[in-house]
Amino acid sequence: MLNPRTHSNEYPNSYYAATSKYPMRYPSLTKSLDTQVCVIGGGFSGVNTALELAERGFKVVLLEAYRIGWGASGRNGGQLIQGVVHGIEPFAKALGEEGVKAIEDMGFESVNIVRERVKKYNIDCDLKMGYCDLAHKPRHVEDFKEHKAWLDKIGYPHETRLLEKDEMHEVVGSTTYIGGLIDMGSGHLHPLNLVCGEANAAHELGVQIFEQSKVTNIEYGKRNRITTEAG
Repeated sequence: MLNPRTHSNEYPNSYYAATSKYPMRYPSLTKSLDTQVCVIGGGFSGVNTALELAERGFKVVLLEAYRIGWGASGRNGGQLIQGVVHGIEPFAKALGEEGVKAIEDMGFESVNIVRERVKKYNIDCDLKMGYCDLAHKPRHVEDFKEHKAWLDKIGYPHETRLLEKDEMHEVVGSTTYIGGLIDMGSGHLHPLNLVCGEANAAHELGVQIFEQSKVTNIEYGKRNRITTEAG
């Protein structure tokens, strides 16, 4: 059974919802529309797909079952961090050298895209650059040293700095950690304000956005037809 506190049609109570800078509500789809592209889902992927297409001149409709950023896109930790979680070494055999390089590049590019988009559309999402990985164990410190050496080797354009245990007070009020790696090319932001700000930018470029418009059926053919609960 779904938890009604987190699975209603509205945003669940949270710090992010309480500090939203973009209170705009979009209507439900209640009539038939023709469009070049229909994007289903109003999270980061859907909103940014719609925005990218609108920037390229496409006519776009975006359908969201609840609210823009309703799911994980609007209630995650807000970290904007370069790289790929847990590394991609296990996939090297399948992807090959070029595939690994492409994914590594995406890990940097994704941060740059967000930063550029926030600046371009003046999105108020409390973006602050500067991040520190924290070490609990000696092997974590060694991992940080290797990662910094790799970043230096490939010419990473942002400041990175290793911290010793007696320097950890600079970044965290705890004596638990034995070291850290500062990365000024990563940071933190307000995720709900980011995705809603991106939706606002897409809307201003002509994207028709509909909330409370859950897709119930897709018919594929020469003219694809999409049906929603609302219309």
